[in-house]
Parts: sequence; C-alpha cells; structure tokens
Amino acid sequence: MMSDKQFEQLMNKLDALIKITAVNVSQGKSIAEVALLLSDFGFQNKEIASILGTTPAYINKVKYEAKKELKKEGKRKLKGVEQKDEQRKV
Repeated sequence: MMSDKQFEQLMNKLDALIKITAVNVSQGKSIAEVALLLSDFGFQNKEIASILGTTPAYINKVKYEAKKELKKEGKRKLKGVEQKDEQRKV
C-alpha cells in the first residue's frame, strides 16, 4: 500500500511531467492554441493556467476569444487571437 507521502511524491512527479510535455508540445504556438489543445485533452482552466504560468481568468478570456475567432473564420487559424494575445508564446 502506498503511503500519503509516496502518493504526494508521485503526484508531484506527474505534475512535472505534464508541464514538461505541455512545454514541448506548445513551442512556437500561442497561448490560445495551447489552451484550446489542453482543453480538448480535458484539462480545466485552473489546470491549464498552472501549466502555462498564468491565471484561470486569463485562460478563460483567451479560450473565449479563440473560439469566437474560430467560429468567425470557420477554421482553426488563430491569427486574430494571436494578435489579441499580444503574440505571447509559451
């Protein structure tokens, strides 16, 4: 049986692995693109914010604007959102 300390250590390592993977996947992409991708994988705004080093409110705003842009464009091109996102890259 796993102790609480062992469980906590395992969770910390998994969190680190998730962040490392997210950084690798997101290189060269805007925060909007990464936020939508992580959201598609089932992550909540709070988790996405933690991974990307920002706030859940900012992630919510970026996702909203990206989805609005996607609807408007009819494709997964986020040029307008990237400009609103001030060209912040992960």
